[in-house]
Amino acid sequence: MTVADTRLAALTDDRLLRKNVVLNLAGWLLPAIAALVSLPLLARGLGAARFGLVALTWSAVGVFSQFDFGLGRALTRIIAEKLAIGDEREIHDLVWTASWVLLAFTGTLALIGVVAAPAIVDHVLHVPTSLRAEAIGTVRLLALMIPPLTHGVALRGVLEAGQRFRLVNQLRVPLGVATYAGPLLAIPLGLDARIAVGIIALARTAYWLAHFFVLDDIAPHLARPHRPRRHAMAELIAVGGWITVSQVVSPIIVQADRLVVAVGFPIAASGYYGTAAEVATKQWLFTAALQPVFYSAMAAAIKTAPARAAKLMEQAALVTLLVLLPSAVALAAFAEPLLHVWMRDAYVPAAAPVLRWLAVAVYANALAQVPYSVLQGGVDARGPALLHLTELPIYAVLLVMLSRGMGIQGVAIAWLLRMAGDGAALWWMLYRKFPEARPGAMRVAKVALPCFAAVLLAAVWGTMRAP
Repeated sequence: MTVADTRLAALTDDRLLRKNVVLNLAGWLLPAIAALVSLPLLARGLGAARFGLVALTWSAVGVFSQFDFGLGRALTRIIAEKLAIGDEREIHDLVWTASWVLLAFTGTLALIGVVAAPAIVDHVLHVPTSLRAEAIGTVRLLALMIPPLTHGVALRGVLEAGQRFRLVNQLRVPLGVATYAGPLLAIPLGLDARIAVGIIALARTAYWLAHFFVLDDIAPHLARPHRPRRHAMAELIAVGGWITVSQVVSPIIVQADRLVVAVGFPIAASGYYGTAAEVATKQWLFTAALQPVFYSAMAAAIKTAPARAAKLMEQAALVTLLVLLPSAVALAAFAEPLLHVWMRDAYVPAAAPVLRWLAVAVYANALAQVPYSVLQGGVDARGPALLHLTELPIYAVLLVMLSRGMGIQGVAIAWLLRMAGDGAALWWMLYRKFPEARPGAMRVAKVALPCFAAVLLAAVWGTMRAP
């Protein structure tokens, strides 16, 4: 066995991958508990409009975390490939070239956001006049959050490339708890949305700075700044160009539903739509634990050991289907009683059908993340990018039509239709582009059909029994 074979075996070892998935699950557990406890308290304590601003902040964090424009995912892929073959010479240049480009671009976006905050509040958000100052402050804090948030995501990708998930989770847990529980301090400190959002911004900044204390675990002196290099930028563009396109367009599509709710409905609607979305997307906690481990292992194996990559793909898909099936069925069938018990006095009946359809959509998307990672991991990053570019205008029209005809529930149904179509297209691309994965994909399909039938039946049953 060569040195490269040994390194590849170490990076894709089943025991290591299982251990890292468990670490990730544990790392998401405390933030999830913090969210479950904090959301109803914040909804009751802050009131509908202020809670809507905080919920909008959580949505914006999800959008801005994708503003690394694929550089984090490109770094994970390139560095995983280099670590697998023992080539660590250019890691410093790659990381810091990507960092300077990212900081320059997001710094410009932050400046624009700070200046444009009053116009955004006055012409985009439906905020009561009494909360205008708080809303402007919230938008400015969100803008200032963009550079540390996005660069922190890119640096996390560097740690993931080396399967350093213990470090990833040691940083993630305090951030997640502060993101959801920290805003509770706004209740005794004056019921000001700016305090709640400011706490989230401080947590994100601390998380970003903490990465500089652990980067040297990947390569010596990696935390020390280096000048940008032309050859490194060329490699990032060559490998990550299509990843960047997809990472720019995909978050817009994923978060467009909340944007439509924020722009087209009173700000309070962002609160209860956001609450339903927070519950439904908690299914992503599992994929958030699995996919980074899977993607970095895939990037290391796909060129040198495609059979191993195909096996990893099948395992990831089957585990995703079976682990998330109970939660998807429960949320689809019992959206009303679950939300009522959880939110109590802050419960809004309109949130229940939103939760039902978003739960089905998230289940479909969780499975779709497997072919997405394989394609971006080295099979064909161009395919998902072109798919997302095609989906964007179609989905925009669908959102407008269904939101006008069915209100908030129509927004959720449009999101479901987009997720289902996207997943089917990604699996079809994988089948065409990765012959080694075809037998495994067929076995996955045989399990997926009854699983999705069960989730859809649960949603129909829940709709029929709803008051």
